[in-house]
Amino acid sequence: MSMIDDSARVEIRRGLRVAALFFIGLLGGASMMPLDAGVYARGAVIVSGKRQAVQNRDGGIVTALRAVEGQKVARGQVLLEIASADLHALERGMTAELMMLFAQRERLLAERDRRAVMAEPVEFRALPAADRVLAEDALRGQRLLLAARLRTAQTEKAVWMRRAHANAEQIGGFGEQIAANRRQRALLDDELTGMRVIAAKGFASINRIRALERTQAALDGEHGALGAQILQTRDAIGEAELSAAGVDRRQIEEVEGSLRDLLVRMNELQPKLLAAREQLARSMVRAPVAGTIVGPTIYTIGGVVSPGQTLMEIVPDRRALVIEVQVSPDDADDMRPGQTTQVRFTGFHDRAMPALDARIDT
Repeated sequence: MSMIDDSARVEIRRGLRVAALFFIGLLGGASMMPLDAGVYARGAVIVSGKRQAVQNRDGGIVTALRAVEGQKVARGQVLLEIASADLHALERGMTAELMMLFAQRERLLAERDRRAVMAEPVEFRALPAADRVLAEDALRGQRLLLAARLRTAQTEKAVWMRRAHANAEQIGGFGEQIAANRRQRALLDDELTGMRVIAAKGFASINRIRALERTQAALDGEHGALGAQILQTRDAIGEAELSAAGVDRRQIEEVEGSLRDLLVRMNELQPKLLAAREQLARSMVRAPVAGTIVGPTIYTIGGVVSPGQTLMEIVPDRRALVIEVQVSPDDADDMRPGQTTQVRFTGFHDRAMPALDARIDT
């Protein structure tokens, strides 16, 4: 009986050795055999296409934040503002000056053309609200100035014309004096003739004749003085009339010079204002595309932004969702574009999510 048991145990051991060798060989062969049944890889859901980086060329100090992480934004929507108070004040100052120059130009043209009403500049017809306020202030001031300058010119001309009229009246008075002197001289001549006849007969004093002759000479001298005064007064009238006409001439010359200076200043100012507005527009950072804000790097007002710094990114709307996976190079030969595959979402542990069919893109 013992010999039989020993023989059975020997056979069992031999069978176990053979089975062990079989399984070892099977596992070894399986490890060297490629599994064409499938390739497994982990991945993540992403948006198709690149995110749009939001940057600012000039940089500066953040003065306003208008978008936060996860916010939906439209194309062109202001996301944040990067503008210094100095730049804004500079732009407003130059705008106010330009509005004043436009209004001043129309006022000068009205003065040159002898118009009491100045036209509104064509540049004022389509202004934004902020600029319209500046334009109206400039127009109001220049219209008041135009009225004042016209009154001043009219007053100055009236003064000169009054002087001319006064001198003309003086000439009239001088003429009356001359006429009176002539009548007095005629009477004196008659009296002197009579006195000389009487004196020749010895009935009149020679002193009386000499007195009449002195009076006659005085009248002649007064007549000459009145004639000279008339000439001087006529010269004064001519000067007054010339001065009255010179008011308009000087005003036109002044207006022409002011217009030249004004155009030079406008040509200098407009490019500077355009550059300031372009820089100010760049400081209003806008969304390049419609989408969702992700990855902001600026969180506080007053933060400093470097030129070209990425301020945030936008995930564009209406883009397809794809699954980005990384596979081993050893499995690359088993995959090709257009090949079908299956996707399982392992994050939903408490739900029985079915496998989804998908297609390999690249």
